[in-house]
Amino acid sequence: MITPNPKFIISLNELKRHPGEKIEVDLLFPLNERIGIDIIGAEIGSEFSILGRVEAVSTGALLTVEIEADATGECVRCLDPIRLELFATVQELFHFEPPADLEEDEELPLLVTDDQIDILAPIVDAICLDLPLAPHCSESCLGLCPECGERLTDGAHSHEVVDPRWSALGNLLDFPKKE
Repeated sequence: MITPNPKFIISLNELKRHPGEKIEVDLLFPLNERIGIDIIGAEIGSEFSILGRVEAVSTGALLTVEIEADATGECVRCLDPIRLELFATVQELFHFEPPADLEEDEELPLLVTDDQIDILAPIVDAICLDLPLAPHCSESCLGLCPECGERLTDGAHSHEVVDPRWSALGNLLDFPKKE
């Protein structure tokens, strides 16, 4: 659960609920909480950029922003640390009033509260959806050897694997021949 952050709250006082009015959004700040999944995410202190606009429409405020952030994690194949640049687009409508025709099982839409919108939830959703579920350092990463744990990408690597059920047959090759 992400805790509320005042840096993600945008005041709509300038819009005055006039359709067509817009305000520019240009935010750059370090994160104070990690956003991501266990294996990869945007870490605390990493720079986070949000650039776009909020437009007044008849039913609410339309947020359209581009997000840039750095994510760090580890390769699922070789466990090396990796760093990715994330780029996500968010377009969300914040309603002035909840829709009257909202079904009981439908999720409540995002709302304008006290002439402010909290853009944290759609930003977190966009970043998490942009993260790879199985990040890897390169397409050619072969991972780790299941026998010894060495990186397979580092070069020639082999083990003589002997099936213990057949190992006794290998002894027959060493058996002295009768002349």
